[in-house]
Amino acid sequence: MIFKDISNETQNLYRLGTNEKRVFFLLNRSGEITFELAGAGAEAHIFSFFIGRNADKGTLKLFQRHLAPRTTSHALIKSVLSDEAEDAYEGLIFIDKQAIQSDASQESRAILLSPLARAYLKPTLEILADDVRCRHAATASPLSPESLFFAQARGLSSNQASRMLVMGFFNDALLKMEALGIDTEIIKKDVGYQIEIQSTKLQTPNKSKKINSKVL
Repeated sequence: MIFKDISNETQNLYRLGTNEKRVFFLLNRSGEITFELAGAGAEAHIFSFFIGRNADKGTLKLFQRHLAPRTTSHALIKSVLSDEAEDAYEGLIFIDKQAIQSDASQESRAILLSPLARAYLKPTLEILADDVRCRHAATASPLSPESLFFAQARGLSSNQASRMLVMGFFNDALLKMEALGIDTEIIKKDVGYQIEIQSTKLQTPNKSKKINSKVL
């Protein structure tokens, strides 16, 4: 499995040939990106993290195009938003008629740390072949008040508890990358640094305040 960090790239098309297997990572990248599985047995695992604060606005359009049989693509999109940050994610899984026995998924999750933060999530499917496996999911929510309470009961401050839970939110993606044979130490440091910057304004969610999110 070949790893490629495309966080700072401007390329918008990644094409995988026969039996080519890659893991792609994006941190705070916006734009329109297509992953094209053009050869039989091609495999793409896509992990995208967005950590927004102040008035940051992230926009990601991600297309997984299956053009050959027995291709695989899995996209896991995670965002954490504080202050007035916004994140808009639109994803499409396209399975061409000849791409039989393909397996594809999209999962988009957002944590909203402020009543003014917004997440717009729109995963879609276009399937022209039979004998395929496709699925998608999307959620946006604040941190669990119960989890914050138990973390603070262990002696953590509000900010420390929030930082721990936010890092835990990303941890399942990191574990999946490690299961694919990827060394995540540098990614953990980069994500931890972004969370540390964001944590200066983290606030405990208030159940009485409206959280703005939209899953289309």
